[in-house]
Amino acid sequence: MTTRLYGIPNCDQVKRARAWLAARGLPVEFIDYKKTPPTPALIERWLDHADAPQLLNRAGTTWRKLD
Repeated sequence: MTTRLYGIPNCDQVKRARAWLAARGLPVEFIDYKKTPPTPALIERWLDHADAPQLLNRAGTTWRKLD
């Protein structure tokens, strides 16, 4: 089974996650969601498994720059 990892390639958390998966030899399909944004249906599936605050990175620079 291949794990799908959605994120931004230069994000520190994403880099750590990719390194962790690689160190364990786990197959991973990385999806840059700036190049391939998730569909509304996919986001709904994510929300079936996690609350919105878990899916949002409120510690990141992008969030802090929002009004």
